[in-house]
Amino acid sequence: MRHTGLLYSLIACFSILQNIVYAQEKPIPNPSFREADVLVSKRVWRIIDLREKQNYKAIWKGSPLNKLLYEAVLNNQLKAYQSDSLKSSYSISYFRMIGGDTLFVKNIIDPNEPDILRIDTVIEIMDPEIRIKHLMLMEELIFDKKYSTSYIRIIAIAPLYRQKFAGEEVGLAPLCWLKYNDRFEKETDCRDILKNKFIFNKENSRSTFSFNDWFEQRQFNSFIVKESNQWDLSIMDDPEVKRNGLHALIEAARIKQEQFEQHQNNFEE
Repeated sequence: MRHTGLLYSLIACFSILQNIVYAQEKPIPNPSFREADVLVSKRVWRIIDLREKQNYKAIWKGSPLNKLLYEAVLNNQLKAYQSDSLKSSYSISYFRMIGGDTLFVKNIIDPNEPDILRIDTVIEIMDPEIRIKHLMLMEELIFDKKYSTSYIRIIAIAPLYRQKFAGEEVGLAPLCWLKYNDRFEKETDCRDILKNKFIFNKENSRSTFSFNDWFEQRQFNSFIVKESNQWDLSIMDDPEVKRNGLHALIEAARIKQEQFEQHQNNFEE
């Protein structure tokens, strides 16, 4: 009897371990729904500032998110798309040059003629931990009328890097667009990479809270910069908003409040 109990205990432990391994091998699928049941669907673009206190855990030195995404493209694990349409992609060789610093190096051609120099152009590959401090998410907001449930589905992620021109920073730009979740499972997406990349937890060094969990549980802080509109303009591209950057923050807050109220109204109905 004692041996039988031990055997059952070992089988139970093995079953638990199998479930853990499976969970790491395949991310939890997004909720499924019928297109006919979709009452509201809207695209939203938001920015995560990785320097904020709530988001800073994502760039801890052991395994920073910005470096993970950048190296996943260089290692040919993720495909780097040119825009949020997710159609045309960059080659690895071209991607290496994006965001790189152009250096002009002077070299002596002839040791006997030190005044005659050759100027070589050298492309220094971008350091993602220094140049990438923001992420842009493209999301889809869905309200399922059958179950009176709202979903927020992340479609793609764009690392934003600080552009430089003649050594001067000239603003943020998308480095590329990465598929967060490929619904057709035709290629490796961000979830496949991030499900086994864990965020450091100073309270628990054995924590298995992954970057995929961080996104899915929406543990990040962010602000909206664009919602789908007939002109395909971001908030900052709106001529009225462009005159005063403060209006952009007000507009982002308005959209956020509007979404909250719509979510509440849908449940009340």
